[in-house]
Amino acid sequence: MALFTLNTLLILSIVLPLTTQATPRSDELMCEEVAETVNESVTFGTLTQAQADRITDRCYELFT
Repeated sequence: MALFTLNTLLILSIVLPLTTQATPRSDELMCEEVAETVNESVTFGTLTQAQADRITDRCYELFT
């Protein structure tokens, strides 16, 4: 019984991450989400606006 349980847990640990992968998104949508997140960090004082702008610009340069 313990071997069956162990095998079941092993199989589930391999299969479940494959079924719950992130939703694919376009590069532009990804950069919009990055921009939203870094601008939120500016609001909380984690980043400066200049840093947030550089991160956002770099995302668009690399992915669009």
